[in-house]
Amino acid sequence: MMLPANLDPHPPARSRKKPYFVAGGYLVLAVSCYAFARHIDGGALVRALSQVRPVGLAVACLLTLAQLSCRAIVFRTLLMPVLWMPWLRMQRFMLATSAATALVPGRAGDFMRAYLLKRDDNVAVASTAAVTALEKTVEVMAMLLVLVPVLLPIRNLPGWVGKSLLVSAALAAGLLLVTAVVASRPRPPRWLASFNAGLAIVKRPSLLGRALLVSVASWLLDLACLLAVMHAVGVLVPASAGLLVLLAVNLAIAVPVVPGNLGTFELGAIAGLQPFGISYEVGLTVGLLYHLAQVIPIALLALLDSRFVVDR
Repeated sequence: MMLPANLDPHPPARSRKKPYFVAGGYLVLAVSCYAFARHIDGGALVRALSQVRPVGLAVACLLTLAQLSCRAIVFRTLLMPVLWMPWLRMQRFMLATSAATALVPGRAGDFMRAYLLKRDDNVAVASTAAVTALEKTVEVMAMLLVLVPVLLPIRNLPGWVGKSLLVSAALAAGLLLVTAVVASRPRPPRWLASFNAGLAIVKRPSLLGRALLVSVASWLLDLACLLAVMHAVGVLVPASAGLLVLLAVNLAIAVPVVPGNLGTFELGAIAGLQPFGISYEVGLTVGLLYHLAQVIPIALLALLDSRFVVDR
């Protein structure tokens, strides 16, 4: 039987290996969840969930939307040299792409960004990729500005905290250096031109500094959201515990494995609260509710505003 001309009987090696990587990720997650589940007391978990204060969760959901607005401002600022987008449209754009990231594995929101900007504004995919990479760099720098002054002076923290902060700082510095070198080329080769155009913000320090400051505000709103959830659960710990949870959660979800980071997100919250003597059950409750506060308001509003994606 003849195969269609566009059907390759020998797919690339990368395509053949992808299912194994995905399966391996799920296996690691399953083993990690089992290791934590062995320590969970079902009755204690139910009691922790039953004592949650709904008002605190409502506040956390509102803070999530405020944080999303800040992230939209950051992306809009970094995108300005390539495309000027009205504020309201950028808010809707960020809402749709963030919902995709929260609900679909593999950083689907980043691919959705590239698709929408190419479809609606003819922005090169490479330019969007450059802006997104710069956005991640700014986010890491802002995270370090929030975390380092508080966490580093604290004694008796787990060893992974200092190492993680050091690696994050080295990564941010490396990315920023590479970005500056690429953006400084006056005449980049043709294959690099679109990517180089997406880094044009590097030549405008005032805009880059504004994006960094708004990103710091975004992290502080994220911390406030987490603290609101912890208050709703009845967890009485210093604000530094919230910063440690932020670090642990973001390390856990750095490599997306499952849709919505379900499981990895909660494991990060449990690990972040352990040094403060918080039980597995209460830590899991905080992780679950913090995760829901991050996902549900964005998903619901994106569903209500789905015409932004479909009708443009």
